[in-house]
Amino acid sequence: MSETTKIKVYKYKNIAGALAVVLLVLVAVSTSCSPDASKRKAAKQTDTEVSSAEEIEPENEKIGKRLTKNYIYKEMQNGTALYNGLLLQVDGQHPFKGQTNNTESLYSFLFDSNGEQVMAASYPSDEALPEMLRSLSAMAVDFEGQSGGNGMIMVTSLIPADDGAQKTDEAYIGSSADLMVFDGESYLEFTGTEDFAWIPHNCYKYGFIMRGSDRLRYIGKEAAAVIRYMSQTDGSADLEKFQADVKGYSFEEPLFLTTDDGIEYAAYFVPTEEGTITTSVPIPVREDESEYTHIISGNNDDGYIVIVNMSDNTDSNIINVDSGAESLPEADQ
Repeated sequence: MSETTKIKVYKYKNIAGALAVVLLVLVAVSTSCSPDASKRKAAKQTDTEVSSAEEIEPENEKIGKRLTKNYIYKEMQNGTALYNGLLLQVDGQHPFKGQTNNTESLYSFLFDSNGEQVMAASYPSDEALPEMLRSLSAMAVDFEGQSGGNGMIMVTSLIPADDGAQKTDEAYIGSSADLMVFDGESYLEFTGTEDFAWIPHNCYKYGFIMRGSDRLRYIGKEAAAVIRYMSQTDGSADLEKFQADVKGYSFEEPLFLTTDDGIEYAAYFVPTEEGTITTSVPIPVREDESEYTHIISGNNDDGYIVIVNMSDNTDSNIINVDSGAESLPEADQ
């Protein structure tokens, strides 16, 4: 009898234990489904999202603080500077009104440092902006080094002759080069394909963009890097898209981007005011008051495009549309 009793007690213990487990499960399920638990879970998820956002935000904030912490104003003469620069829009509605000064002959840029010819030219005495010619020559040297001697690029035209008509061709700026191919015996159309595909794929490294299939336009490494970045992120981009989009950015709220090689750029637009003689363009400076590498260009219409290299380098590569621009210091903000 005692043995039977012990067995019954043992059974009841099992049942009690099972009931306790079931009760705990029910309590756990009830708790997890309660509004408070949902709030705690949502709060935890939100905290994670905020934490991730906080990891992203500081970098742009950091660049932004460097951009606006110390800066100077450059007074641009609207009568000249607005119509000069590497980023001008030139077309039927916006004819070129500027001046192409301080040009140099193409001839000396046809050869590398060893005197070996790396480019051909229809008119070797033609002239263009020296910074464009230097970059074109550097690109030709590098292309020659990897092409295996399957022909060289040939410059057929730089600045068109001034026939007195409206200058609706961007080549009047002095920063474009029309191309053909010279294979040693004949002159061929430049298509930027096959042996010459290297050029459209790499020209941005030298500050160029392709305009059609056979024209290079020099816009500076800064602008070429920004347009390449836009192409990678937006699917397609060209100079016209950049000229339009940059108008949506200001010095206080610029376009920030970091290129594949880690260089940080800030781009913004400074509009002119109708009837004014000058426009004050803010340019960031470092703690030692040295200017960040930047480019300022009129857009041939209603303002100035500015692109600043915000990486911590000290190389000076400043391109202003108006060498007479006056710099005025601004107090620390």
